[in-house]
Amino acid sequence: MSRPCALLSLSFALLTGSGHAQTPQDTSLEALAEAARARPGNADAQTAYGRALIQAGDYTRAERALRGASRIRRGSLESLYELARIAFAQNDYRSARRACRALEREERNAALTHVCRARAFLVWNRSGRAFEELEAAQAASGPPFETHLAFGDAYRLRADVEQAEQAYQAAIADSPTSAAPHAGLGMLYLAARRTNDARAAFQAARQRDPEDPEVNLALGRIVGGSEGLQLIERAVARRPSDPGAQVALGEAQLAASNLDAADAAFSAALEADSRRAPAHAGKGLVALERGELDAAEASLRRAIELVPNDAAAVLALARVSEARGDTREAIESYRHASDLDPSNPQGLLSAARIALGQNRAVLASAFLDRLLQRHPNLGPALVLYGDARAAQGDRAGARRHYERALSAGGDIDRADVQGRIDALAGAPGGPRPHTPPPPRPRAGRRAPRPAQAGAGRAV
Repeated sequence: MSRPCALLSLSFALLTGSGHAQTPQDTSLEALAEAARARPGNADAQTAYGRALIQAGDYTRAERALRGASRIRRGSLESLYELARIAFAQNDYRSARRACRALEREERNAALTHVCRARAFLVWNRSGRAFEELEAAQAASGPPFETHLAFGDAYRLRADVEQAEQAYQAAIADSPTSAAPHAGLGMLYLAARRTNDARAAFQAARQRDPEDPEVNLALGRIVGGSEGLQLIERAVARRPSDPGAQVALGEAQLAASNLDAADAAFSAALEADSRRAPAHAGKGLVALERGELDAAEASLRRAIELVPNDAAAVLALARVSEARGDTREAIESYRHASDLDPSNPQGLLSAARIALGQNRAVLASAFLDRLLQRHPNLGPALVLYGDARAAQGDRAGARRHYERALSAGGDIDRADVQGRIDALAGAPGGPRPHTPPPPRPRAGRRAPRPAQAGAGRAV
């Protein structure tokens, strides 16, 4: 499974956990490290530092800190469970089971031991067995927070929104200061395409843990703009070696037209993982913005080689072909991009625009017929259809589509469309078909996608 931090993968698990450990008000990694050095015999300080190191992806030092906390607490179940978080964060089932066996040796039927085994099964994508363990945890005595939180994650991974909500709300009631259940709700709402609810949930999580990189990444993608870029930069500062975080930063910098910064972030992602397809695609988009068509094509083809069904990379490659004047290849690639991602109208819009520019109104109409079946009120498509009708001498059809465009959605030049309608009434031959110029390359690779129901951070 691909696990970009940007896509909020299951591997980044349990980082804010129970919320019971008392941490310094300053939760930066440096402050937590200083607190741990200053209080070597304080288990809470060691635990807080260990959790922060998990967030940073520094698992070796995290284990050292959390083992120190476990020694201070004489191998308590809670301290052993903290160690298990490292395996959960790495999505390593075998390591997770080994970590859980340490709890089993202390108290096999304790609620936290069952929760640990449930988490291991979630890493292994065995939700049925995870639920068995969670039901056993619920029946056992012990603090309910971890059980409710794990139930929420398990139901979320099953796309059971109602049950997951109930479990997360119960966890919030158990530990109001913990960020984890709020982050879980954010993942749940993203998967359910409830963006406003997701934003509110991630904001609540961030109030409780301002440094959580996955929360900052998710929230940054949702809010966008300069605020989103700042959040993503903060996430990368916490976890600089993560290629997914660097890709997210590159996309945000590209959206802000900061080409050099975007290129640097995509390069950093590829240094960490040379097979990271979104980073290759991102470098292709940077090169396209710079007019470096050969470099753009090479990077985009590499991205498509790694992920053949990447609609965004295919769409960008079509723009390279169009920029070169290879309209036949461009039309074919635009059509292929539309087949890969029917929800994005840009491919068929661009194919129709090129066809109209070649005086192939029938072909353009065929593309637009397909597009309007999927997006019947898309203003730019209706304008192009009006142009196609006008090119074929169908003044009534052209006027009808222009008028529909004025009342439809989408980014159109309303004054220009009204001018075409007026020209239809005044000119004997109707308006001259207008083919808009190719759209300026968008400075971002893709809009943030909701997490799939079976993926996402297990918090």
